[in-house]
Amino acid sequence: MVDLVVGDLTTIDFAMAIATGIIASVVLTTAYYMSGIGIPKWKPRKLVHIVIGTVVGLTLVGYSNLSGPLLAAGIFLFILFYTWAHKSELIVDLLVAGSREGESKANTFMAGFMAMISFGTVFLLFFSRPEIFVAAILAVAWGDAAGEALGRPFGGKLIQRNYRNKSVEGSIGVLVFTALAVVVSLIIYSPGTCIVCFLPQILLVAICVALAELLSIGWTDNFFIPMVAAVAMWLLIFPGIPLFLV
Repeated sequence: MVDLVVGDLTTIDFAMAIATGIIASVVLTTAYYMSGIGIPKWKPRKLVHIVIGTVVGLTLVGYSNLSGPLLAAGIFLFILFYTWAHKSELIVDLLVAGSREGESKANTFMAGFMAMISFGTVFLLFFSRPEIFVAAILAVAWGDAAGEALGRPFGGKLIQRNYRNKSVEGSIGVLVFTALAVVVSLIIYSPGTCIVCFLPQILLVAICVALAELLSIGWTDNFFIPMVAAVAMWLLIFPGIPLFLV
């Protein structure tokens, strides 16, 4: 797990930071052009969710200290503002490209901002269990994205009943890919955990996240899903571990 200090960078830190900054920039550029050529907004938005969420989730806890994430953020911001200096409307266009249908640029900004608040809270509370933090991020990157990726084209075909424009097929996607996120995080960061032994608990965690996504309104899912995933894993899979801030 990354140490909460600013220290020297290792070669791996440099490599991950450079890769993360470049990947994030390329993905945002791709999403921007996808939106510009008329592709439905949900597709570039979910592309950003999946790729950046996966990269951040799988690399952040691998840094030796906070200098690595800071370097990654610095590289990304340098590329972003360098581009913005040559195209002044870029940031506004990115917010428009990432907005849900019927939502404003302010809502898009809040979605990203509150997601960062949620990720930061989970990181600090469950610092001793990186698998919880990684699963919480992947629950958004994979689970939430699967809800829309499956719900949009297939929603209503299995059961023609929606709740707040959310379908049964979409909720099943959230459940399945959240369970996958938990399994992957346990395999990578908790190899001693018996996955088969905890399958009922993993399913319950996924159900909790699917319910949180179903009941969320607008951008609030980006805030609630990581929190719900982390707390559910703490209570059901790792009960009794102390919280970092307590």
